[in-house]
Amino acid sequence: MRAILGPLVIVGLLFVLWAIFMRGNPGGISFSRYAQFSRLAPPKLLYSCTRKPTADTVTRKARECGASGRSGCDQEAYDWREASTETTVEFASGAGQSTYDELLTEVKRDCAMDRGSMGDGELKVLEAAGN
Repeated sequence: MRAILGPLVIVGLLFVLWAIFMRGNPGGISFSRYAQFSRLAPPKLLYSCTRKPTADTVTRKARECGASGRSGCDQEAYDWREASTETTVEFASGAGQSTYDELLTEVKRDCAMDRGSMGDGELKVLEAAGN
């Protein structure tokens, strides 16, 4: 019985620590930024926007690789595209000036815009409070 009790206590403590430090922070942002988000008045959104490099950027990278005479450039460009994918976690608030729907529309529009060599993003709402 003692052989089982020790590991169970350790697992229980690890679970408690995980719950304390990870609970209430769905976006993986720092606790200070999440605290800022928590203090905002509704409507508010905590969201992530995941962007991949544009097709033109990937094609240019494959051509540059091909011009150097190396083989496997298409796969290298594809792997680079996956490795270069960026996910940013942000929050937005209407601060009583707009509705939840207006705020969501604005965030969707912002995430859908190309940013330099990065294409349009995929929006994921992590936490929301509306009025």
